[in-house]
Amino acid sequence: MKKIIIAGAGHGGLVAAKYLAEAGFDVTVYEAKAEEALGYDQYDSVHLDGFELAGVPVPEAYKVPRTGITFMLPGTDLEPLKQGVSEGTYNVEIDRKALYRHLIAPAKEAGVKFEFSCRVNGPVVLGSRVVGLDTAAGVVYADLVIDAAGVFSPLRTKLPKYLHIENEPKENDLFYAYRAYYKKTENISPEAPFEIYLRHNGEKGLSWFYTADDYVDILIGRTAPLTEEQIEETVSVFRLEHPWFDEKIVHGGERCVIPVRRPLTLMVANGYAAVGDSAFMTTPMNGMGIDLSLQAGMLLADTVLHAPSDHYTADVLWEYNRDYHLLYGGETAKNEGLKNALLSLPAQGVDFLFEQDVIQATDLSGAGRNMNVPALLGKFTRGMHKPPFFFTIINGLIKGSKAAALYQSPPPTYDLQAIIKWDKAIRACDV
Repeated sequence: MKKIIIAGAGHGGLVAAKYLAEAGFDVTVYEAKAEEALGYDQYDSVHLDGFELAGVPVPEAYKVPRTGITFMLPGTDLEPLKQGVSEGTYNVEIDRKALYRHLIAPAKEAGVKFEFSCRVNGPVVLGSRVVGLDTAAGVVYADLVIDAAGVFSPLRTKLPKYLHIENEPKENDLFYAYRAYYKKTENISPEAPFEIYLRHNGEKGLSWFYTADDYVDILIGRTAPLTEEQIEETVSVFRLEHPWFDEKIVHGGERCVIPVRRPLTLMVANGYAAVGDSAFMTTPMNGMGIDLSLQAGMLLADTVLHAPSDHYTADVLWEYNRDYHLLYGGETAKNEGLKNALLSLPAQGVDFLFEQDVIQATDLSGAGRNMNVPALLGKFTRGMHKPPFFFTIINGLIKGSKAAALYQSPPPTYDLQAIIKWDKAIRACDV
């Protein structure tokens, strides 16, 4: 029986674990947290088709997503931009803790073993092959190691450079967020219940303020680590502008770090495959990635189950790497170009592009999917009032489109020199 060990109880790793255990593999998950501590105390958006494509039933504990977003621009004298209520939504709001229970229960039923409260220190590497994990309980060996340990994975960050897997994120690759749900003190239903503040308080990032029937949901996010002072200051500003919540946190009050970048170009090596946040599988403009992780877990399991050999070399695992990029890599790479272009603009540049309708509320609410070079050229005359701002966005979209095309044409087989050349071409598209 082939042995597979998974570092971290990430969503994609749990999907892969279930499928592989059902097929008769010996699968063990090593997770640093206790089982009851898994998952943030919050709801997050997940595309419904992500569950279907991964063969995972939709959890019963979900909410209808929020609609009617109002974008608050950096310039205080500018009118907010309102996005109309969307018809026929394709995503739901999932309880993150319930989602973990939803994924772990069938994995256990399939025979997956779990070692909770067991820290993973790093990979065990012999030559060019990952052969196991160094854990708090000792060294464990396996035929395949799946890395589902998150954005700061102790595996990926400690892999030898000669494997050519990107170890560390770049500037603006991460979104540092604080999320808290506060007690609502007044029976009020504001005209704009869901406000998103771009470059809030003049900083790179955004915040949101959502007034529900019985609580207030606050998110504060930046591209650099948040300090307690930043959090307290932003909450105080919100309380001055929205006096219908008090200091009592109903739930949440947690920090998280979300990758907001294109996925790793190379995410496999001999005996190793990364999935989910470990491989930076999110949509850069909004950080959504649960559905992508679920689908990647299914793709990885399918590659292992149909492998022509049981040695799980990089040649074998490259099929998973290639297929993920053909399906999802291009769209996220294009999305990253717009995100980085927007981040590079000063606050007045963001204001100008919205004020002149070069970028509209629907462009952002669609996570940048509606933004492309032909569409922007149609707004050329409005944007040319201030060419530097306009061409910053054009440049980001052009480079994003080039990166997307490259993600759609990965080397057909695992040829390390060809992959290095391909990766270098993609890096040249970074904004």
